[in-house]
Amino acid sequence: MKNLKRICTKLCCGALVIFGFMSCEQKKEKPPVQEQEPSEIMAPKQIVTVAQAKTMYDSYGERRVGLIEKYENELAPEKKFDVARFGYYDYNTIKEYMNYIEQEAKKANVEISSLRFYFSNYPDKKTFEDGREIKHPKQNSFFIIPATKVENNREYGFYIMEEDNGKNIPVLLTDNLEPKKDGDMDRQQSGAAKSEASFMPTSSPAPFYVKNKSLVLNEANMVPPPYHTD
Repeated sequence: MKNLKRICTKLCCGALVIFGFMSCEQKKEKPPVQEQEPSEIMAPKQIVTVAQAKTMYDSYGERRVGLIEKYENELAPEKKFDVARFGYYDYNTIKEYMNYIEQEAKKANVEISSLRFYFSNYPDKKTFEDGREIKHPKQNSFFIIPATKVENNREYGFYIMEEDNGKNIPVLLTDNLEPKKDGDMDRQQSGAAKSEASFMPTSSPAPFYVKNKSLVLNEANMVPPPYHTD
């Protein structure tokens, strides 16, 4: 009986030793979790020096500003026109815009390949056709529109057409911001260009069950805006 107890005791002790050894091995197999430091972001190749930016800024002043001021002041001598030199959006607006266009592009199953910055000029009137206020009449500006690549690797700006059933469809725009029609050549307008580009097809009006979503970001804060002298 005593021998049997001794054998049981030895077996239990051996099992405890083996279990403890296995537990230690398992602990050794799991290395401590280390937080990885975020990799440093390299500067895009399009980054230029401040000196180069200043050179281009001065060149615009020498070659463009005087011509624009002369033209506008001759049209309205009683009003002093000051040419805008830059425009800006606050940082959160840019982040919201990027999130919005990515969201809408995903709904329409289209991939954004680039962002286009169009040079523009506000007309000399108080409001647009839809009643929206023109904050900087006659002033130069810019607007942003996303673009996507099609089968032939050609890029087009686009907006979203939402049908009554909720389906979202991307509508391609030519370089002149006119809806691209199948088989049409896409080329820059020359000669007498249209003063205002339409975002809707000119051939026929959109059906009543279609809603259009523009992805154009405008109304930057232009500096300086036109001002009047008393």
